[in-house]
Amino acid sequence: MEYAGAWLLFAVMTAIVASSKGRSGFAWLLLGVLFSVFALILVALLPSRKPIPRDPGAPGPETHVLCPDCKEPVRNEARVCKHCGAKLVPLSEQPLEPMLPTGTDTRRWRR
Repeated sequence: MEYAGAWLLFAVMTAIVASSKGRSGFAWLLLGVLFSVFALILVALLPSRKPIPRDPGAPGPETHVLCPDCKEPVRNEARVCKHCGAKLVPLSEQPLEPMLPTGTDTRRWRR
């Protein structure tokens, strides 16, 4: 009887560890019932599936662009790259539509 209690205890511990790592607690409970200690060891060694929270001050596409010369992230509104000193055009001063070379036909072909 003690063995059955320990077996179920390991199964429940497996489910608790699995759900704390962002995995399916019920599925790991079933695996814990089948494989007991081995399932607990396996789920303890697996990496977490929970997303890592992003630092709000970290560079992202909303706040930074890549310098065309050194490919380092710089703020959208920077006029000079702080890494290589290249001159930049701030995002607010760039034209909304891409500039086309002169003589480019922008009409669509019709059938």
